[in-house]
Amino acid sequence: MPQDGVLIVDKPAGLTSRQVVSRVASLAGVSKAGHSGTLDPLATGVLVVCLGRATLLTRYLGFGQKEYVAEALLGVETDTYDIDGEVVSAHDASDITKEDVGSAIATLATLDKQAPPPYSAVKHNGRPLYQYARAGVHVSTRERAVRVDSIDLVEFGAGVDGPFAVLDITCGPGTYVRSLIHDLGHLLGCGACVSRLRRTRSGQFSIEDAVSLEDVDIQRPDSVSDAAISIEDATSTMPTVRVSMEQARAVAMGKPIMAGVIDAPVSDEVFRVLDPRGSLIALYGPARPDDEGIDARAVRVLRPWQVDDRARSCDGGVVESDVAEGNSRS
Repeated sequence: MPQDGVLIVDKPAGLTSRQVVSRVASLAGVSKAGHSGTLDPLATGVLVVCLGRATLLTRYLGFGQKEYVAEALLGVETDTYDIDGEVVSAHDASDITKEDVGSAIATLATLDKQAPPPYSAVKHNGRPLYQYARAGVHVSTRERAVRVDSIDLVEFGAGVDGPFAVLDITCGPGTYVRSLIHDLGHLLGCGACVSRLRRTRSGQFSIEDAVSLEDVDIQRPDSVSDAAISIEDATSTMPTVRVSMEQARAVAMGKPIMAGVIDAPVSDEVFRVLDPRGSLIALYGPARPDDEGIDARAVRVLRPWQVDDRARSCDGGVVESDVAEGNSRS
């Protein structure tokens, strides 16, 4: 079965993202696996699992917009900002109205900075915050830039544990929904925590694209291969440059793209480079400010140059590469 690809998993509640990745890797028979965009154990929904060489893409597949459905339990505040944590305060929220929640989420939608939850993987002095929290050590963290595109109230009511609000949230990468709900509780003056959380979209990947762990468990092991997306399809929304086979050789060596040698416009963002067959060779990004005569530098090489590639690309002789340091011959 293919060793490289991306599987969109509908993560179940109760498992860590790493546990899901380990299970998929075991079924797929691959030694390298990772994920893009961690989901808390409480959360369900879209988890992008990368297998084989696709692990080189994890950082870049997490750049896209995220969509969540979050249920906030009002009147309860916990140390983890979700229902799985220890309760640190409880208040009567019975007088909170739908209009109160609507006003508060309108304020949340204007946020452009956010402090990460104490129980998170954000690092402080080289250690994740959750390690400090578990040791009972308080750490003051700086607010980080975030993007909240929209928050909509889709349901408000009284549950067994107290009043609740269900929100549709669209935001940028790195935005913590737990912190948004924690801040909602402060704005309402009663406290709040996440009682349910489901990610319905991560970048181009939707919950409609996802498979459950039960699906891949039942049909093992071919179900992983059948459901996996190629690295080319997984990056299809990224800016793209196509090169000749001879240019592809230099790209596969990770050489910089010199100014003016590529017909297609070079994006200011990270972009992908495809060979004439449509295979993804590498990801490139903008040159450094002090680079002279260079348009872009390699950030990830997914298909390093092999001897058999050289035989396929050269027509019985030495061909000048258009993408090389100083346009050198090879």
